[in-house]
Amino acid sequence: MARTGLQRIWARILLTGLTAAVMALIFFFSMEPAEKSDRTSGQVSMTVINVLHPDYNTYTKEKKESLFGNVQHLVRKTAHFTEYMILGVLLRLCFESWFGKKRFLAPGSWAAGTLYACTDELHQRIIDGRSGQFTDVLIDSSGVLIGVLLAVLVLKAVRKKGRGKACP
Repeated sequence: MARTGLQRIWARILLTGLTAAVMALIFFFSMEPAEKSDRTSGQVSMTVINVLHPDYNTYTKEKKESLFGNVQHLVRKTAHFTEYMILGVLLRLCFESWFGKKRFLAPGSWAAGTLYACTDELHQRIIDGRSGQFTDVLIDSSGVLIGVLLAVLVLKAVRKKGRGKACP
């Protein structure tokens, strides 16, 4: 069944809205002062520790601090990667909804996501207790790249499946 103009418009509106929402969410997270951000990642870190190390409370103070610091670092970097991977998927799909199937969309989506990561890290420099880090840009950019590649793979699979159907 062929798509009507209205279906394409709704897809464009939905994808643009979702992309903007993820960008706003990333911006919101970056607005949090260091203390609040640490509390949030600390809660997630403790959940991970309690699952992976049920005997955590029997550890020495030094071992607890070391484990907590390592897990919290991993949680924070994983969150960076994941939110930017989602952004990468959405950017690639959003750009295709606007421009159609073009060769420049994958590198353009990656570049747009990487540019957003750069501006996000610059933004964090003005937030109390936060700092912009080049390593976070690299992690974010990697997340965008993986997200873009996932979107490309899904689109290829969907297109291939669509070509295999018999016409009524």
